[in-house]
Amino acid sequence: MDSFITALPDIPRWVEVRGMLLAGRGHVYGVELAPVLTGVVLQPDTKLAAVVGQPAFELIREIAQSADEILAVPENVEWVTQALPGWASESATLHGFSDLNRLLESSPESVRLLKPEEISTVPDLPIALQEEFEIASRAGTPIAATWLADRPVAFCYAGAVTETLWDVAIDTLSPYRRRGYATQCFQYLARRMAQEGKQPVWGAVKSNLASAQLATKLGFAAVDSLFVYSRGT
Repeated sequence: MDSFITALPDIPRWVEVRGMLLAGRGHVYGVELAPVLTGVVLQPDTKLAAVVGQPAFELIREIAQSADEILAVPENVEWVTQALPGWASESATLHGFSDLNRLLESSPESVRLLKPEEISTVPDLPIALQEEFEIASRAGTPIAATWLADRPVAFCYAGAVTETLWDVAIDTLSPYRRRGYATQCFQYLARRMAQEGKQPVWGAVKSNLASAQLATKLGFAAVDSLFVYSRGT
């Protein structure tokens, strides 16, 4: 697996694949290092998979049975689409962030890390989001939260971490959106990660215009793209 990780450059399109493997939460199957790097990566706890190269259709379909979402780079989309009939795909733009001067020097006192034991007590937190936070917390991932009075209303954590990058996962409870709370969360966590020499990567699927707009507002710029496959309904 080390050879597989080393063969993937530490760039935005591979942040989730490399992050899964570096954290020890992902497994890679059907590895071929030459002539072209090939394999399928699966992280069971989040049911996220990624196709690297053009592995056998049978292997892709086998791993797909344990996944809810599958990632593929644009040059392999035709291959993966053939392997996954009935799955829907959507393009996602990857945004990079290189100007750390855009980060505020400090955050409001209302922003701090969410304690693991607080996750289950957050009012009005959707079940799916609570489960997502609990998985992240068990993996030791810090979750930043913006608090309004005595309740957290916006959240940001690293969905994947590599040697120099981290994947931004961010959400705000519905009644509190478009008030800047998510921005405060991101700024707080981005400064912490910058101290470790890591820069953020922001992925936004084509249908999520609000996410892409927020990325631009925060200072991100498009650098690459991926395709996200999900089970057909």
